[in-house]
Amino acid sequence: MSELAPYGIHWFRRDLRVAGNPALQWNWRQHQGRVLGVFAFDKTFLSRPDFSVNRFAFFLETLKGLRDELRAIGSDLLVLDVGPQQAYEQLFAALDQRQIPRPQAISFNRDYEPFARKRDGLMSEWLPKTYGVTVHTERDHVLIEPEELTRDDEPGALYQVYSPFAKRWFERLKTEHVQQRIRSQRAAITYLDQPLEQHASLFQFTWSKLFGGNCPPVDHLDEYLTRNAKSITVPIPPTGSRVALQRLREFRQRSLADYKEQRDFPDRDATSQLSMYFKNGSITPAMVLAELQLGPLDFKHKDGPTHFIKEIAWREFYYHVLYHRPEVEHSAFLERYRDLIWENREDWFEAWKQGLTGFPIVDAGMRQLRTTGWMHNRVRMIVASFLTKDLLIDWKWGERWFMEQLLDGDLACNNGGWQWAASTGCDPQPYFRIFNPWLQSAKFDPQGNYIRTYVPELRELDAKAIHEPYAHGYTGDYPEPLVDHSVQRGKALALYRTER
Repeated sequence: MSELAPYGIHWFRRDLRVAGNPALQWNWRQHQGRVLGVFAFDKTFLSRPDFSVNRFAFFLETLKGLRDELRAIGSDLLVLDVGPQQAYEQLFAALDQRQIPRPQAISFNRDYEPFARKRDGLMSEWLPKTYGVTVHTERDHVLIEPEELTRDDEPGALYQVYSPFAKRWFERLKTEHVQQRIRSQRAAITYLDQPLEQHASLFQFTWSKLFGGNCPPVDHLDEYLTRNAKSITVPIPPTGSRVALQRLREFRQRSLADYKEQRDFPDRDATSQLSMYFKNGSITPAMVLAELQLGPLDFKHKDGPTHFIKEIAWREFYYHVLYHRPEVEHSAFLERYRDLIWENREDWFEAWKQGLTGFPIVDAGMRQLRTTGWMHNRVRMIVASFLTKDLLIDWKWGERWFMEQLLDGDLACNNGGWQWAASTGCDPQPYFRIFNPWLQSAKFDPQGNYIRTYVPELRELDAKAIHEPYAHGYTGDYPEPLVDHSVQRGKALALYRTER
């Protein structure tokens, strides 16, 4: 085994794809296709209080699809039931015991969440020092990294308002190095359009070959799949890069041109629903732009495609916020709102969670979340505003509940969205702008079709009565409004004013 040709390991995390994976591609080039995959389940991640069984199921299915794909194209994925440091200790001990050479390099794509940054910094020092391997990292799940887009007047500082951030982000899109990031993904699109059989020899190494017939470390993925399946409460959508690409294409055909006008109506299939695929790295902003080939984009444009790309810019804005201000994971971005005295009534919170508040648009959203693991973005804003400014409940309660339920739950985006709605975040909705749930309902679900889908008690009501049933003589089983919106609005304004 001493003559074994050099090989590398790619450490998968939230980049669960082969196509257009920058760090994996680097490793593949360095070792002529002799690259093996590793995934390590970190117990810290699995023990988070906002852990979601359903999102984990979607993640596991994505991981299984990745393993199957790697095996089909000449590589393999080893899934270990320990955190990364212990995983590599076990793996290298097994190699040393059998006198098998260690890998030359370990590659991974960068992550920007506080826990991940700390972990990756430690691993980047520990692996070379302890085992003499090269560590190589690449940018992947954002198009423009946080350190690449900062204020001119204060180098290294975060843009704290979305509009100037997005304007600069759109300017960066036009630069050659960002355009190259997008162009490089066109080969990934081609790969995804071809059958796997065409790439059967793309990689040249498997774990079985490395260990020469001796048993490699035990793979734990199937064990996780079996164990977690017992607790799933929502349908798990199809997973993987090919599914994500097909969704993007269907969205382009169906809704992209009218996205600006249609995106706020939850009864219409007008959004991409790519967020859960972004979360796991099945698709990335660079891949989206490579597929759409929209040509020059300008922040000032008012068309549907530009508005869709602005939503990607919002996603990146929240990643930049989290990177520069990691404390937002646990506290308000705006210091003056960190000590708001919320009422935090447990019974009201439970009614909100169950979709029993007596406000149909709110209840429809919460029931959609509970039964599907997803919620339309306009409705996310409505239910978040309702929780914080009508029920006067701490946004952190709602943020955690969303993370427990959402298939697309992503720390940066979920935290950013909740702090926007609660007026505590970076470039938030002003505290005095409080959504009126009755008006929001009539405006964005004018025929009541969304409400009828998720609140069957109200299906027989007409398009006028369904938004505020008790104001139109309703006598059925649907609950009466939990609060008086006008009264709660006054309380919310007083609450925020005391902290100004």
